[in-house]
Formats: sequence, C-alpha cells, structure tokens
Amino acid sequence: MLGAEMFGRPVDYDTANDAVVRVKANEVRRRLAQYYGSLEIPSAVRIELPPGSYVPQFSFESLAATQTALPGKTAAPAAVKTFPISGSKPLPRRWKALIAIGACAVVISAAIVFDLERKGATQTDTIRSIAVLPLENFSGDPKQEYFADGITEELITELGKISALRVISRTSAMTYKGTKKTLPEIARELKVDAVVEGSVERENNQVRITAQLIDARTDRHLWANSYVRDQTNILSLQDEVAEAIADAISVELTPQERIRLEQARPVKWETEEMYLQGMQRMNNTDYKGAFTFLERAIDSNPNYAPAHAAMARVYEFMGDGGLLPSAVAYSKQKVEALKAIELDSNLAEAHAGLASASMKLDWDWRTAESEYERALELNPNSAPVYWEYTNYLYYVGRTHDAVAESNLALQHDPVASLGPFYAGVAYYFDRQYDRALEMFRLTYGPDTTIPLIQFYLGDVYTETGKYEEAIAAFQKAGSSPYDLGHIGNAYARWGRKSEARAIIPRLEKAVSAQGMGRYEIAMIYAGLGEKDEAFNWLEKAFAAHDKGLMYLKIDPTLDPLRTDPRFAALVRRVGLPQ
Repeated sequence: MLGAEMFGRPVDYDTANDAVVRVKANEVRRRLAQYYGSLEIPSAVRIELPPGSYVPQFSFESLAATQTALPGKTAAPAAVKTFPISGSKPLPRRWKALIAIGACAVVISAAIVFDLERKGATQTDTIRSIAVLPLENFSGDPKQEYFADGITEELITELGKISALRVISRTSAMTYKGTKKTLPEIARELKVDAVVEGSVERENNQVRITAQLIDARTDRHLWANSYVRDQTNILSLQDEVAEAIADAISVELTPQERIRLEQARPVKWETEEMYLQGMQRMNNTDYKGAFTFLERAIDSNPNYAPAHAAMARVYEFMGDGGLLPSAVAYSKQKVEALKAIELDSNLAEAHAGLASASMKLDWDWRTAESEYERALELNPNSAPVYWEYTNYLYYVGRTHDAVAESNLALQHDPVASLGPFYAGVAYYFDRQYDRALEMFRLTYGPDTTIPLIQFYLGDVYTETGKYEEAIAAFQKAGSSPYDLGHIGNAYARWGRKSEARAIIPRLEKAVSAQGMGRYEIAMIYAGLGEKDEAFNWLEKAFAAHDKGLMYLKIDPTLDPLRTDPRFAALVRRVGLPQ
C-alpha cells in the first residue's frame, strides 16, 4: 500500500524486485538521525521509524527538560512517552497504511526541508570530489596488508557508483600508501574537496573498519564511525560506509544508485579471502598468481560474480602480454565476463570485460561501445573503464573523442604513474605528436628505460622524421615482433631499405614459431612502398585474426596504403566504421 499510495506503483507490484519503500524508509531513518544530531537544543518531539517497520513512533520529552538542555548545561531527567501509531482497537489494513503514509510524508518533508536549509547554509563548502586514502592495516600482521588494500579498493568501487561524486581511482589513491604528506597537500595534488582515511583490523572471524571523512580544504572532520562485522558481511559493510559518506556530504543518490548500494549479499569468507589475494596479485601484474587465487575463489563459490569479472580481466592481460595465445585468452575472457553479468548485471567491471572481448575477439564494435557505456553508467568513476573506452574510441577512428575521454580519465586518475602515458597514446593517434611527446616525457622523464614508453617514443620520433632516435628507442623497447616491425618501418622510411628488408626474415620466423608478425611485415612493406606485398600480408593477418588490424583506421605506418581501394575494403571486413 505504501508503494501504491506514495510512489505510484501498481497495487500488485513485486516488492522483491522494486525496493522503493525499503530504500526510502532507510533514507528517512538516516535523515531523522542526521536532523536530531544537528540540534543544539533537544527537540520536544522526536519522530522515529524503527528498523523493520514502516510505522512511525513519536516520543515526547517534558518542556522543562528541553528548556534546561542548553549548551554547557545538563538537562534534568525527564520522562519520555512513546506513542506508536496504533490503538487498542485494531484498525483496518488500509487505514493503518494511510496513517503511516501521512506520517511518513510529514517526516520526509521535514527531512527534505532540513536538508535544503543545510545545503543553502553551506553551499560554498559543497563537496563533489573525494579520495579514499589507503586504509591502514591494524591487524598486527604485515601479511594482512593485502586485506586492507582490498577493502580500500572495494570502498573506492562502491563510492564510484555515485554519479554526483568524482572519486579518485585506486591507482592514484594507492600512491599515498605510507605517505608523510599532509591532507591539504594530498587534496591539492588530487584536486579533491575531501578525503576518507581510516584503518582495518581483522581478528578471528570479525572485521573492524574505522573511517573518517575530512574536508581537506579546512582540515575539518565531517563524519567518523567504526563498524564491526562478521567476515561474511564485509561486502554489505562497504555499501553501508559508502552510503553514510554520501549522506554526510549531502550527495543525492538516484533510486537506482541507492538500490545498487544495498544489493550486497553475504559471501563465504574463504571466497572473499581468495578473491582479495587474487586482486592484489593482479594489481601487481602477477597474472599467473592472480589466476591461481581467483580460480580458488570460483571453486569455493561458483556464483561469486566479482571473481568471474576479475578472472575476465586476468585473461585479457594474459592475452595482451603474450602469456596466452590471444584468441584463447579473449575467448576465455568473454566467457568469464558473460558469467559475471549473468550473476550480477550491475557489475561495471563485467560489462567492461565483455566490451573488451567483443572488440578484440569478435571485432564487434557496436557491442563494445554499448557495453563500455553501460559500464560507465554503473560506475561513472571507473578510471580503468575510461582508459579502455579511450582505446575503443581511437580504434574506431574517433581520435578527437579519445583525447577528450583520456582527459576525463585523468580527472579520476590524476597521479597514477602511467596516466599521462595513456593520454599520450591518444594524442599520438590523433596526430598531435608534440603533445604526445610531452605526455610521454611527463610520465617518467626524458631518460626513462621503460620498454612500453620507449616504444611509443620511437613511434613519435618516426612520425616527426627523427629516424635515428626512433630506431634507438625501438631497440631499447625490445626485440618482440612489434618492436621489429616498427624498426623495419623506420628504416624503410629513412631510405635504408637493405636494413629494412633484413628484418622481414626474422618476422617470418616469428610467424612460424609464435603466430605473430604478419601485420608488422605488412607495415615494413608499406614503408618500402611495395603495396602488393603489404596487402598480401594484411590478408594473411586478416585470416589469422591478427589483433594488429584493430589499428587499421589510425596507424600512421599504413598511411601509404589508404588511397588504395583494397584498404577501404579491408576496413569494412574488420567491421570498423568508414
């Protein structure tokens, strides 16, 4: 009846699938507590909505008690009378509902008025950006560090679901682990209004999380609380903390966000234990170790969606890094992502995994775009998804949009070590070579020896005609088929054709041994101006579903081929938009 009369639901609506009444009741309870906690003088009338009930109760304190309860004074004990809305004679069900509706409407109105007044009074102090600093491990065991880091990451993920907040990513937040910097310094570097800091302590089967929210601009404490929960309820605790923080800074949650924050289900502790261990290893790029622990988590609970979503990401990294054949890795990634979505359709990471697999495995660009957009709708603060969507945008030729998306990603990931590098790649494919070079050098300085950055430095030098510097950079990057192909292309464009041709047999051996190098051979022939040979190897790359073909629309090394009708036909066959 509450759903029908107050929220316009059909009389027979399914309360199991539409939690609007429960969600709003919880909101009323929080706002009432917030209101009464803000009063300097106790209220003569206190309205409560007891947990598990939608029937308000009214408590009346004596007038003398409220008058003497002034700042610095202690109120005299006073009798409190509580009057639930009920009578000695049972009321008809509809009358009970209507009375409750009326009382709830009054309570909601009062809470909203209070909320608006408070927002008006503190409009200049509005908090719209936040960072969760690494929670300290208070368990007394250094081996539990993974647990504190995992809880930090999960809290960031939960807060990230709130569209009205800009939440700093895990990769940027974790750079402050063990830092001696002050909160105002950290806030300035991250460009946030507030920070969350706290600790995690685990003993036996219980977990204590202590957290406090601080306005970093004024160093003023806004909220603090300590929670003790059984380990099986750790996921619901993350939701509870996230909601409490949102309420403390008066951030409006949409009904969908409120429901998502209240959907956490109990999970077996051994499952969560294996999952957190796997996540730590994945974040440390130990993908084989991550695979082992996530596999154990799934064996412990095959219906735990986050473990399947994380496993999808591990398979992607293994395919990208050559630890598994790409076709095998991306096929398994797709299976795991679909399983995660089947178990929890509101898991942003699962939709991002499906988007990536659709793009890399199937060249299904339409599904990739819709799944990335769905992932960002579910978690509008996910820096990894922003970066992945940036890749999608430049693959399909929307390079200006990719640059804009990379700048959005940097807002959520401002101090992560590779953030400027990823943005630099977007600038490179947008042919803004000076800007790309600036971002690459910003990442680790001009003398970096990191292979991936050297590789893209070589690309920029090639496109700006600095062939000697380009070849030196590619050689520092390594001797993979990717490196060899770009070295050969640079030699060919420099006019040193014999050095370029000498690399082709090495790549042909890589094709036979590793199944990699077809696209790179085409790249060398394009640099040599031998179009027929270049298209011959592009056809071989197409037959092998070579992932290099994802770069067809944007790779500068293939520019000599673009006016040939065969090139446009190949772009269509790969499914890329014209």
